[in-house]
Amino acid sequence: VVGGLVIVSLMSFIPYVDWAAHLGGMVAGFVLGLVCFSFKIRSWVWTVLWLVAGVGSTVALFSVAMTYMYTDVEVNDDLRDVCGYYKQFFDDYECRCMLDEAIEFGSWSFGGNDGGGDGGGEGKD
Repeated sequence: VVGGLVIVSLMSFIPYVDWAAHLGGMVAGFVLGLVCFSFKIRSWVWTVLWLVAGVGSTVALFSVAMTYMYTDVEVNDDLRDVCGYYKQFFDDYECRCMLDEAIEFGSWSFGGNDGGGDGGGEGKD
């Protein structure tokens, strides 16, 4: 367990890897571990105590994270176009997200297209 924590912690310093995601995963794994492994405890009093602590922590942390994400986090406009974002930092970056093809064939909808597969959307002959 400690070795896994050390490896994941070290990988958090690699460029373009978000350390906050690794930290959140570690905390989520810990509180979900409380829920899962509380049934292994022989005393029912401690089983119930750790189960309630695990479920309560999971609900509380999830609620706080969702509230923060939907109220305080501002999306960086540079990241709306992922291909363009990487192209400005890497000269030889070749975008393979196929967004243009998806829009062309109607499998991606931006409100006007009903996604019917004709690629035309509304107002096209």
